[in-house]
Amino acid sequence: MKVLIVTMTCGEGHNAIARSLKDGFAPEDEVKIVNLYEHLGKKDPYGKAYLFSVKHFPKVFTALWNYARKIDPDRRYRGLAMQGILKAADEMERVALEFQPDAVLCTHNQASNVFCWLKIHNRFQGKIYSIFFDYVTCPYWEGSVLCDAIFTPHEITHAEILSRGFRTEQLFAYGFPVNPKYDKVISKSEARAALGIAEDDFVVLTVNGGMGVGNIGGLVKQFSRIKKGGKNLCVLTVCGSNRKAYGKVSRIVKKRKLENVRVFGFVDNLDVMLSAADLFFCRGGGGAVSESLMKGVPFVVREKAVAQEYLNGKLFSSLGICYVMKRLSDTRKILKEAMRLQNDKQLNSEISDYVRRGSVENIVNHIKSFN
Repeated sequence: MKVLIVTMTCGEGHNAIARSLKDGFAPEDEVKIVNLYEHLGKKDPYGKAYLFSVKHFPKVFTALWNYARKIDPDRRYRGLAMQGILKAADEMERVALEFQPDAVLCTHNQASNVFCWLKIHNRFQGKIYSIFFDYVTCPYWEGSVLCDAIFTPHEITHAEILSRGFRTEQLFAYGFPVNPKYDKVISKSEARAALGIAEDDFVVLTVNGGMGVGNIGGLVKQFSRIKKGGKNLCVLTVCGSNRKAYGKVSRIVKKRKLENVRVFGFVDNLDVMLSAADLFFCRGGGGAVSESLMKGVPFVVREKAVAQEYLNGKLFSSLGICYVMKRLSDTRKILKEAMRLQNDKQLNSEISDYVRRGSVENIVNHIKSFN
């Protein structure tokens, strides 16, 4: 089987989903990953604009995001959505004609919008699938209504996406397609032994996305000298590919002599770190939230979270399995509350109820069954 996976770089999450899905297919399958705007090279405005606005103007980004989400669903291929479609349409048509896929699998709605537009104009007639990559509906999803299927993380997302013009029979709640390694059960003791962490420490993991967006140093300062009944606090801080943040946090740790804080750049054992953690601070994107849910670890959506991150946090906060920070000074209050609830069985049972494991396998099997 030949599958074309189309991703988009606005943060690293969509690319990570693409890689996870590719790994889910059999060796005999021919799977190709392409970036929706890679043909624009340095002129690609979308990924860079997203990261810049999220980092420097989160309130402006959120306001525009919320405005776009209220646009009439019948205006599927107009305005900003149309600009993106026209920039990518010719190249995606060329790629599809050259590769001749049995199915196109999109990890971003802009990608499925492009292929649905091509389908309307009789420039592509193959199967189109798309991943619903958050727990809330992002703007312009309505442009993907011609998809043969939308794979969602859970039924709690369906009411909103149905309001955008989709049909119930298009939606399949298969879980979030994180890397299958997160489904592997690693005991807390085993994970801590692998990382050299004491068994009775309270372990906090902080990750600000693959590109390390946000005030990581400020958060680390908040963790200084917090203890729980004689137990030490161990902080694992992952800066991703943000070298500047890594250097800054490393200097803070050295200057303040924070022996309980470990600083990392880009890591490939985040599944082990999450298995060792008691609390997870993150941006609140769909991937990070789902990884936390799969590992049964309570999570915190950080301050200055942009639209979809905040709404993800708000949703799971209402279910009692997440904290949402408004400002950095909330850190200690949240940490103390999490320490108090550390042995709360209800919390972890609710988390596991909201995750369907094996989502990559489910998606791959679905595509193969209908092609």
